[in-house]
Amino acid sequence: MSPANETLDTTALDESARARLKELLSKKWRLPGDHPLSGLHERKLGVYRLLVLLGPKNHVGSQYFQLYLADANGALADEPLALGLYNAGPFPAFNWVELTRYNSRLTIAGKLVDLTTNGLELQLFRLLSDLVPAGGHMMVEYDSPTQQPSEQVLTRGYPAATSHIGYLMFQVGCRSYRDWYIPEGGREGPRKLQGFKPWNDEIAREKTEALRKRLSDFVAMGLDATDEDTGPGAMTKARQVLNAL
Repeated sequence: MSPANETLDTTALDESARARLKELLSKKWRLPGDHPLSGLHERKLGVYRLLVLLGPKNHVGSQYFQLYLADANGALADEPLALGLYNAGPFPAFNWVELTRYNSRLTIAGKLVDLTTNGLELQLFRLLSDLVPAGGHMMVEYDSPTQQPSEQVLTRGYPAATSHIGYLMFQVGCRSYRDWYIPEGGREGPRKLQGFKPWNDEIAREKTEALRKRLSDFVAMGLDATDEDTGPGAMTKARQVLNAL
């Protein structure tokens, strides 16, 4: 048995969950140990808790990881909450966390768990943001089925902060964005939204003012009358961000 398996406390997991984790740990995955991502391991999301597994590093040294969600009875979600990459370095821009696949709706023991509607998603993003210092950034894909609301807003060209993912990023400290709507080559993966945390107060003021102007212009312009589904939600978020600013 590997050291990873020997240190795994499975007493709070049911038999099926223990078997699945044992299989993962027998392959390329391992427990976080003293890695910075250990700050997410066993953290609570409401009545649920996160489990973190680390994978190999990619060609530039970024760490692959998986997030799983377990319920109070020890049952594990049918699929990962997220697959991601984590990077740390000596310069601010070298510090980031990316969710290359993010599933905000999961099934645990036959029950649907929607992090968006039960208020747990903001808790998750706060935990992810804690991994990113000032000057770093977060990236979250919006190509998967559960991220369709963000995809609809972003493909209409509305401000990034008015998308669901963008608003979450704003709530955890991001003040500027880049929309990777056309991946620049095969290694960039799915479409994703990148949110930047300001490096210092001066940059924070600059980016905040730019965001305020972008959203003010958006609100003043109004919506296309045909956008009955996506528009009102985006406009509501724009006003919420402006009020927070």
